[in-house]
Amino acid sequence: MNMTKPNAKPPLLCSSLLFLLQFFHSSSQKTCPNCGSLEVPYPLSTNPDCGDPDYTIRCDPLSHKLYFDALNGSSYLILRITPSSHRMVVQPSPWLPGTCVTQDMPVSEGLWLNQTLPFNVTSSNTIFLFNCSPRLVISPLNCTLSSLCHRYLDSSGYVDKKRALQCASGLDPCCTFLAGGTPSAYKIRLHSSGCRSFRSILHLDPQKKPNQWEEGLEIQWASPPEPPCKTHLDCFGASKCIPAGGTDVFRCLCKKGYYWNSGLCTCSRKKNPKSGLTLKVSIGVVSFCTLVVVMAAIAVRKSVQFSKRSKLAKAREDMLKSSNSGKSSTMFSLKVVKKATNGFSRDRILGSGGFGEVYKGELHDGTVVAVKLAKVGDIKSTQQVLNEVGILSQAIDFSRDEDDVNLAAYVIQRANGGSIMEVVDRQLLGEEPPVKETTSVKLFSELALACLREKKGDRPSMKDVVQELQLIKEMVEQQEVSNEVSSEII
Repeated sequence: MNMTKPNAKPPLLCSSLLFLLQFFHSSSQKTCPNCGSLEVPYPLSTNPDCGDPDYTIRCDPLSHKLYFDALNGSSYLILRITPSSHRMVVQPSPWLPGTCVTQDMPVSEGLWLNQTLPFNVTSSNTIFLFNCSPRLVISPLNCTLSSLCHRYLDSSGYVDKKRALQCASGLDPCCTFLAGGTPSAYKIRLHSSGCRSFRSILHLDPQKKPNQWEEGLEIQWASPPEPPCKTHLDCFGASKCIPAGGTDVFRCLCKKGYYWNSGLCTCSRKKNPKSGLTLKVSIGVVSFCTLVVVMAAIAVRKSVQFSKRSKLAKAREDMLKSSNSGKSSTMFSLKVVKKATNGFSRDRILGSGGFGEVYKGELHDGTVVAVKLAKVGDIKSTQQVLNEVGILSQAIDFSRDEDDVNLAAYVIQRANGGSIMEVVDRQLLGEEPPVKETTSVKLFSELALACLREKKGDRPSMKDVVQELQLIKEMVEQQEVSNEVSSEII
């Protein structure tokens, strides 16, 4: 069964249309054909039927080489063309045999450009003048023995030794100047009473060796106007064939609402100033609204963070009050604590543990304090530090003498007086703790105090501590059993 393929032809049709569009676009610009191996980009013209006649160059039919024809009969071989920068490089005129005179000297007295045409010499050229009159030594040109033209003659390899002696020797100097300024943008003059030959170096770098210098003369052309035409059929896009500037020359001038884009060589639509203003206003409004939203978000975030910090500080203060029987506790700001510890300096560290580091600090009134810094981001560490502060606030009256504030001494003193339970956190025991818990706490306290004895020999060893803990456990369990038996008998 044969099936048709309805989608087989459209790609070919599209390709054909694209080719036709490209053909009409290029043909409307009338780009000239290649001359030998060199392309001839628009607006350069090699015959009246292509390019722009104001940008005329010549294609030699025998050698198939391109030439730039200057005034007074001199021609210069075109070495390369760079259409993106509107520039071309030509070869300076050849030498006359056995002399230091170039062929354009007797023909046209050097290079002369028609200033009514869109060509000029660029400032990328460094010009060397040779076989000059001694009177040029006092000219603004650099005709000294240190002039770069001497390096060119001696080391470039472009000039043989015999001709080099003719170009600069004795009283006949060579000179150097940078082209592109007035009047060298349109002429490089040679004369029998001046200089009789010239050479040009492109983008001369004095740091390079002369044999690395590139010889050539760079000429640029101005951006082209609208293409010339004879009828409306010669024009394309948003243009029509009408006289240009009140002259008899007809060009494809852009229609109303368009302008000539010399870079693209086409008519481009003009931007509507109102639409541009509307776009700018819209962008401004959107930017302002975005800025307001961002600022509002930042403000809300800061407000939430401040609220959280305030609630956390209040909760901590309430915790300390509850641990201190309702008495107010002094709250120090981070700024004060940092100043007291010299910015938590490492040389102020007294010790460190699992929940943070302890620093030595000194308040503005000279009071020496210990500052414990909880580990950043560790909630458990922060809670533990607060618990320690609560216990200290509950257990010790810091208004007493300094010797009586020592926690260990305070606990020992309470233990010897039979009041060990006063230093135990009430949260561990509750309001009415069972006998089992009070007994175990007292026994553990006695063991802990034994570990705090001043002399090492009086303190129990680790083995003794383990045995004592095991004994305390058995005693508590035995007491628990006895209490259960007594309850059953009753």
